[in-house]
Amino acid sequence: MKPTPRLALAALLVPLILALSACDPSLPRPRSTGSASGEAGDFQPNAGVPVVNDGNTRFDQEVKNAIADVQAFWRTNYPRVSGGKPYPELRGGIYSVDGSKIPRSLARSNACLRQDPTGAQNNAFYCTADDSVVYDRNPDHLVAQLGEKYGSFIITAVIAHEWGHAIQQRLGIFDSGSGASQAGPATILTETQADCASGAFISTAQNGQTAHVSVTQQELERTLLGYLQVRDPPPVSVEQISHGNGFDRLSAMADGIANGVSFCFGQEFQRREFTERPFTSDIDYLQRGNLPYAQIIDPTPDSPDQSSLQDVLNSFWTDAAASVDKSWNDVRVQQTSEPNCPDVRTSEFDYCPSGNFVYFSDEFARQAYNSLPDKRLDKSTGRVTLTDNAPADYSLGTLFVYGWSMAVRSQLFRAPVEGKDALLDASCYSGAFTAAINTGQSQGFRLSPPDMDEATSAVIKLVPAPEAYGAQETTALQRIQRFTQGYFGGLAAC
Repeated sequence: MKPTPRLALAALLVPLILALSACDPSLPRPRSTGSASGEAGDFQPNAGVPVVNDGNTRFDQEVKNAIADVQAFWRTNYPRVSGGKPYPELRGGIYSVDGSKIPRSLARSNACLRQDPTGAQNNAFYCTADDSVVYDRNPDHLVAQLGEKYGSFIITAVIAHEWGHAIQQRLGIFDSGSGASQAGPATILTETQADCASGAFISTAQNGQTAHVSVTQQELERTLLGYLQVRDPPPVSVEQISHGNGFDRLSAMADGIANGVSFCFGQEFQRREFTERPFTSDIDYLQRGNLPYAQIIDPTPDSPDQSSLQDVLNSFWTDAAASVDKSWNDVRVQQTSEPNCPDVRTSEFDYCPSGNFVYFSDEFARQAYNSLPDKRLDKSTGRVTLTDNAPADYSLGTLFVYGWSMAVRSQLFRAPVEGKDALLDASCYSGAFTAAINTGQSQGFRLSPPDMDEATSAVIKLVPAPEAYGAQETTALQRIQRFTQGYFGGLAAC
């Protein structure tokens, strides 16, 4: 977040990109089409899928199980997006590689590996040149590490994303004017469309319509959080926008879960809006978009020409209340581990309707500030380490935004601030407010490029924490969907 004026952009270091991708050797350089990495009535634990250079590891088997079910899904659903044509099977095969050492003989057998064998490291990709899929099975590399940390179903989400690219190839999307051969936003469109396709498949696994993979609600929550790890790093130029930030990718996946393949490959998706944007300030870049912790929790701005997050929240809701002929009483902030709020359950971060204040404990607020999923790469070995504690000022900020959203329920609608409806309404209001400060609709405060990732992370794991608002019988998917609804539809959509 940044309350400070924007400055001219100086020369900046290009951040490391750990994105899963696809390639097309017909282009001057490999084209990246990125990747991420219910019990069925006839559930069969392991699938027999032919894989070139099969490592015969547990990870390989998890990939094969995912591939079998994803292909079965598209045999059924491809006619819905192709005008009735049957699904063309993959022609170029499936390749399992150890990304740290790919033999030349193996690289020569695949068009994308032949052009750039190093492109497979920490990756999984669909190769448009020979209609193949390649994945890195090295246990220390990204895809396998995602599975270790977030559960094996995230591997399925990765594979389903890659098959989304295979479907795009079959439908001629890469050859169209809106395809990924164009730079910038066109690539983000095809990447998030593949995320949407992944979501459509996930819905069938949720409903127990898959033979080899299954997913519980808890496993899906972990998958959604893990999918944040395959977001773009915040770009420093429009040209670096490719796969989408975490919000763009997860909102597309959520749309696929809710609406299916016809939506993902329909005209409405082609008109999709995106939130990823580059840094525009030297200071903001050097701070990685983060204000100091003390500045987030302090409602008093540093100078008269600045506004705190709390000031902007009160101003936004004052105007919103006036638009419906209602009045707004400014919400206060109270730092305490023992709030005097007898009318509702108390935690370490919540809204108290009787006192009209948002309270927080310093310990939990600091945890929230350092809570963003991230990754580190050892360039000498290719080893990836996944972490949970990257600085994230708007993850903490989102908790405050939810508090004010609960105040909306209490003040403007005299509605309870506990329960499923309360938390989902708060998610929608929070999305609408976030859009206002991300797009310049609200004066005095604006989000930084990483903040949409931080908001998404907070919606998934901080908001439902027992130390905060609690899950209130909601799921991460429901909260993301309502947050997205508010972000793109505004308060009228809530």
